[in-house]
Amino acid sequence: MYCPKCGRETESGGRFCQWCGADTHVAPPKAVLRKKVGDITTEKFAGLGRRIASGIIDILFLIIFDILVTGFVSVLAWFLQRPSPISEAILQIYQFYRHLPRTDAYGNAVNAAIPSQILLSSGLLLLIVPWLYFAYLESSKNQATLGKMALRIAVTDMQGNRITFARATLRFFAMSLSFLTLFVGFIIPAFTKYRQGLHDMVAGTLIFRQES
Repeated sequence: MYCPKCGRETESGGRFCQWCGADTHVAPPKAVLRKKVGDITTEKFAGLGRRIASGIIDILFLIIFDILVTGFVSVLAWFLQRPSPISEAILQIYQFYRHLPRTDAYGNAVNAAIPSQILLSSGLLLLIVPWLYFAYLESSKNQATLGKMALRIAVTDMQGNRITFARATLRFFAMSLSFLTLFVGFIIPAFTKYRQGLHDMVAGTLIFRQES
C-alpha cells in the first residue's frame, strides 16, 4: 500500500507509514467534485467577470418583474376598489422630496416616519420578489438565474449537486453580508481558491462554468 501523505510504499499490514509516520487509515479529505448538471458538464469555476455580467442581467430582469408585480397589484387594487399601496408609496416619496405634506389616497395626513405603504411596497419589490427569483431559479433544474443561464454558469453545493430551496434562500440573504462589506464580498471570487464570494462561503455553494 502507499502512504496517503508522502506517497511512498509502506507495509500493508501497518497502521502508520514506516517512512513519515502518518496514519495510513485516515480517509483523504473529500475533494470538490465536478459533475454533469443536466445535459451540461461543469468543468471550471466561474470567474469574477462572468459573475458580474450575470448579476447585471439579473438586475435588469428583476426590474421587469417588479414592473409586472406593480401592474398586477394595481389591477388587483382597482378590482377590489382599494388604493394601491405601491401607488401610495410613490406619491408619498414624491411628497417627501418636494417638501409637501404627506397624505394617503384619501387625503389623510401621514405622520409616521416611514409610512406603512412604503414599508409594504419596498418589502415586496426589493425583498420578496428578488428572494423568490434567486431562490427558486437557483434550486431549480437549471440551477441558475436567467442572468447565469445567459452566461452559462450554474450554482452547486460543494460536491457539485443541485442546491435546495433552503440553501438558495440562505445564499440570497447572505448577499447582505457582501453588501455590508462595501461589495468586497462580491469581489473576493477573484482571489479565493474555489472562486467563492462571501455569500457562497456562508451557504457552502460553488459557481461553475458550463461546458458543453
